[in-house]
Amino acid sequence: MLLGNATLLGLGYLVLGRRRFALAACVTALALVALVALFPHVTALRVLLGLVWAGTVLHAWRLTRPHGGDPLPEDGAVGEDGADRHDGTRRPPWRTRLLTAACVLLVAFAWLRLDTWAILRDAEAAHTGGDCERALASLRWLVPAHGLANGSAADRGAAQERACERLSAALDTPDRSDAARMLDEYQAMPGALWDGAGPERADLLLAGVIAGAKEQGGTHEALEAHAPSLDTVEEAFAQLSETLESSPGQSGRVGAVAESFLAALDEIPPCRAREIDDRLLAQEWEDPALVRVTAPQAERAPVRLFHCADDLGRLAGSEEEAAARRDFLAAHPEHPLAERSAEGLLTTGEYCAHPAAFPAAPAYEGKGPHAMHLTGLDPEEYGFPGSWQADTARDTVLVVCVEGPEKGGYQQTCTYEPGADQLLSPFEDVASVDFYASAFTVQAFELHSGEPVEEYTAEIGDPCPAELEYDYYLDTVGVTGSSPVSPTSKT
Repeated sequence: MLLGNATLLGLGYLVLGRRRFALAACVTALALVALVALFPHVTALRVLLGLVWAGTVLHAWRLTRPHGGDPLPEDGAVGEDGADRHDGTRRPPWRTRLLTAACVLLVAFAWLRLDTWAILRDAEAAHTGGDCERALASLRWLVPAHGLANGSAADRGAAQERACERLSAALDTPDRSDAARMLDEYQAMPGALWDGAGPERADLLLAGVIAGAKEQGGTHEALEAHAPSLDTVEEAFAQLSETLESSPGQSGRVGAVAESFLAALDEIPPCRAREIDDRLLAQEWEDPALVRVTAPQAERAPVRLFHCADDLGRLAGSEEEAAARRDFLAAHPEHPLAERSAEGLLTTGEYCAHPAAFPAAPAYEGKGPHAMHLTGLDPEEYGFPGSWQADTARDTVLVVCVEGPEKGGYQQTCTYEPGADQLLSPFEDVASVDFYASAFTVQAFELHSGEPVEEYTAEIGDPCPAELEYDYYLDTVGVTGSSPVSPTSKT
């Protein structure tokens, strides 16, 4: 009786002829075993199964316990120790105990094998879905006895437990960089099963880039600072690409991470966003998911570059602004903002140092005059006709850059007598002055193509004016032995 009920199937009740008890015990035990196998992390089921097993054994012991004056069992029945023979003799107690122990060991071994399989199956399902809390709840039931019954499975469970603990710690860490590092360690562990760790790590890295850019703001120091975030961005997108190769099922999550980051670029200073745009647009993505997500980047990047030029003009200076506008025109000559960028280059006077093409401007062809934008001289001061001058970038044919004046060639030596209130050096009645022409370097660019079309140096100026004005201080006269000729509207 005890031996039968120790099998957990209620077989002892059959020996006593109590079929209903046997059926109830068998169904209850099998149902609990199935529930524990399906939900090994639920503690109540395991406790209940143990109580049912102990209850059937205890009940069997009470039913077979001898009472004073009871006769010996009839032939073929089970006595106190369940060891009576049909011939009326009793089996030795040690044999019955040995059989009982063997039966218990076999049941325990089978149960441990089944329990190990159930624990790992439930833990792997939860772990694969990223639910390490449930996975750890199942894996905590693995004890050394499971290792004796199924060593390889127990080893896999231990590896899973270590990996899940690392994953849980990473997801609970508030610092993004630390969490990303721990997720990287998790992915390298043999028990790692969650393929969502890659996108999660990339999301943390990219969120850190956005947060750092917002903290820096659009200050002058931020513009000059080194941008280590570019390497982080590249690392994050490499992680996304690797995830797509190893886990195609994560394409949705990968796309969401990339889209969220690219949309957030509009929220950070445009010059920081421009640096990231340049790095990402230089990549050649092979996976269709990344190609689809990054395709709109080519449309948003020019706008950020344009606004970056505005920031540079406000914070860094005209030269940096001009370089950004030149880059904009070079990369996006047909963009709707190209005209404003060209206007900015012409207005700041930096076009000559950073020439760029503006295809919407008229081409340089045919006879002149050609409408020009003049840099280096004031056209009003020298009486240039209005037909020579362009009002907007869209009207400009030539951008004429004038550098000077510089000292040109020798023209003539002239002598001057001092005025009534002016002095000369001792022993001198007149002052001799050498006159040199004023040299100007002229370079012309076609705005339509950004290409130079003309470059020359011109020397202008009339020597020996009728009167020469000069300054003197105390006993030192300001007349020098040479003097450049100033250009006039007549020359």
